[in-house]
Amino acid sequence: MNFLRKVFKFYSQYGLKLMLFKLFRKYPEKSIDYEKWREKHKLDQKEYDKLVNSVFSYRPKVSIIVPTYHTPEKFLREMIESVSRQTYSNWELCIADGSEDDKVANVVSSYVTDARIKFKKLEINGGISDNTNAAIEMSTGEYIALLDHDDFLESVALFEIVKAINVNKSEVIYTDEDKVSWEGSRFFDPHFKPDFNLELLRQNNYICHFFIVSRRILNIVKGFRKEFDGAQDYDFIFRCIESANSVEHVPIPLYHWRTHKDSTASNPESKAYAYISGKKAIEAHLYRCQEKAVVKSTMHYGFYHTQYKLVAFDKVVIVVIKNNSKSKQLQKCIKAIKNTCQYPNYSIIVVNRLDEMLQRKIDGEYIVLIDSSVKIVSEKWLESMLAVCQRNNVGAVGAKLFKNNETIYHAGIVLGMDKYAFFGFPRERYGYFHQEELRQEVCAVTKDFMMLPTSIFNLLDYIYLENEIALCKLIRGLGKKIIFEPKVCAYTCKSDINLLNWNCEKDDYYNINLSLQAPGYNLDEV
Repeated sequence: MNFLRKVFKFYSQYGLKLMLFKLFRKYPEKSIDYEKWREKHKLDQKEYDKLVNSVFSYRPKVSIIVPTYHTPEKFLREMIESVSRQTYSNWELCIADGSEDDKVANVVSSYVTDARIKFKKLEINGGISDNTNAAIEMSTGEYIALLDHDDFLESVALFEIVKAINVNKSEVIYTDEDKVSWEGSRFFDPHFKPDFNLELLRQNNYICHFFIVSRRILNIVKGFRKEFDGAQDYDFIFRCIESANSVEHVPIPLYHWRTHKDSTASNPESKAYAYISGKKAIEAHLYRCQEKAVVKSTMHYGFYHTQYKLVAFDKVVIVVIKNNSKSKQLQKCIKAIKNTCQYPNYSIIVVNRLDEMLQRKIDGEYIVLIDSSVKIVSEKWLESMLAVCQRNNVGAVGAKLFKNNETIYHAGIVLGMDKYAFFGFPRERYGYFHQEELRQEVCAVTKDFMMLPTSIFNLLDYIYLENEIALCKLIRGLGKKIIFEPKVCAYTCKSDINLLNWNCEKDDYYNINLSLQAPGYNLDEV
């Protein structure tokens, strides 16, 4: 029954053709050999001893916050002992227990020889937020770190956190994570995350675990809010990053999220109410940031679509089509633009080379660059792109392109990757943590379908119009963001792209542990 419901939901959103592809198309997807990766990066005893004896110029106390409630003894002991094994020693473990019985208290009492472990039996179970706040009240550290009662940490977790604090004086830090089987023996589904990506965070709580925040920020945000129970951490993360001077990402899986029948790690539907609270958390964040938007749930639990509102319909948009000398292609391109665009204030200019526009006086406030090989299929695409591009900190917006065989041609650009992100990936499949479906900040997008403010276009010369990575680097150098908007979709007649010869810097929005061979989002060969 559950399978049929999923099939129907997919059919409702994507149609019959893609549903049949999903059911019957074979795709030789490369599996992530994560166990081999873990073995390669495993800490031996010599390395462990070296880290234990490491000295930092700044040694903040890190308070690890754990609310407990009828925690199984095995899980509780593994959590406590993972903290006790930390190579960095200046920590305290603050456990606030809301259980009706004394089973948790009895387990914790066996660790009383370590004065760094603090325990409080709560008079009443106040729920996850109140219990977490009770644990926070016990803390004295300069930083607090959030740990669930049935999860556990790598032994170097706090060492890596404090190293990042010493290097960058970060006030908010998060790490990569993975999942672990209920008995704690099998590690899988690693989440290798990008560096801080606010646009992505507004679509999904990709930060999640392990999350660490300074006492200064904590004093501003005042702990957890009960009205967001289920997504209380999502709400807390938003409020912390809004007040932080910097957000640091440690690209190492230091947190192990246990899967069992009642956990969202194993069964997303086990706490469906959490996703309603997640939507509320995004809405509250957008309100504080004075962003006008509507947050919509998607067919995937925990993933959302934040739809920005178009604040003005009087902005003039110039659509510039680069013609590839194929008249039928050009006619189809223009027809698709007119059939799908309901925005009133736009005009179309056809050029043979984009640099022809450098000699013209441009009357519009925004420019859309479109290659004549592109056929737009998304309704109200111009309104959607403009709603994103109109924001002051945005310098360019790129669309999602498919080939005629229903595989992805472009889903953003990863610097150093040989082709576009997700190139050749089947449209009907779900990519790595749905990255191909979520609006996010990227380092670059294709100029085959790109919107940018005219004020930025006027700064360009021939070189930038020939090289989209150089163009996007210029835009980022102006302090503006490049946004990939997957809700705006089009087909392209182009079949291939080769980016191998493009010399690039590190991509902050792509994890260093992942492969630079398209379609990407897989582990490098170990």
